[in-house]
Amino acid sequence: MNAMTKLRGLAGILALAGGVLAAPAQAGTTIVVSEDVMASPFFTAYGSAANPVRGYGEESNREVLRVSSASPFGLTGAEVIYLSFDYDFPVFSGPVRATLNMHSVSGGFGADASAESPFLVSVHALAADPLSTIIDDTNPGGTVNWLDFQNGYLLPAASAASTLVSAFGLVSFDVSAAVNEWISGSSTVFALAVSGLNDTSGSDFLHGFLNNNNGGVSQGHTFLSISPVPEPQTYAMMLAGLGLMGAIVRRRRRGG
Repeated sequence: MNAMTKLRGLAGILALAGGVLAAPAQAGTTIVVSEDVMASPFFTAYGSAANPVRGYGEESNREVLRVSSASPFGLTGAEVIYLSFDYDFPVFSGPVRATLNMHSVSGGFGADASAESPFLVSVHALAADPLSTIIDDTNPGGTVNWLDFQNGYLLPAASAASTLVSAFGLVSFDVSAAVNEWISGSSTVFALAVSGLNDTSGSDFLHGFLNNNNGGVSQGHTFLSISPVPEPQTYAMMLAGLGLMGAIVRRRRRGG
């Protein structure tokens, strides 16, 4: 077999490997949030203390949920959005890349992030399901009040799961670490918290994100994009093939 034949054969192998590598992007899965709600110190300070969690699907007038900095405007606690996903995550056979996508809008109180005043928003895995754990008028059987849940059940956000928000529109967070724990079974709490608790700018923010469940007004704006990660041996095969191809090319050049 001459060098050119080897080269063509290797190119075919690499093309096949390339097809395997490209497959995950085509095999992406979209999982729309099942429920998104918010807890807020404003609900307790200026509303009903028995109703600290709001934004459920039946609340069609609450189009916007908010995330705040810690203790906004002197109140205790922060505005946090909780996201719940009704999906069988262990069906994935291996590690994935997972991105949480949300739609940033005005919070309606003049305390939005901007290019001049960006706001660090983070996504946290949770130690318990917020919808069944937080005591609320929709869940009187809960066991933890909204503030204790915020202080004790939000796990530290992975560094990749923080995004500096500076405008309205699509905002994405890398939540691969949390979702891979769901897939492996090390966590069975298929829920996330979106907060501004890690922001250190010193500014007070009340930044908005569209509620995904408000009578169909803004359906589909909050979702996970998931793509399988190629097996390590696929990368190894491609790298080995590239090395062999380079060696063949160098031999042909010396021989020519």
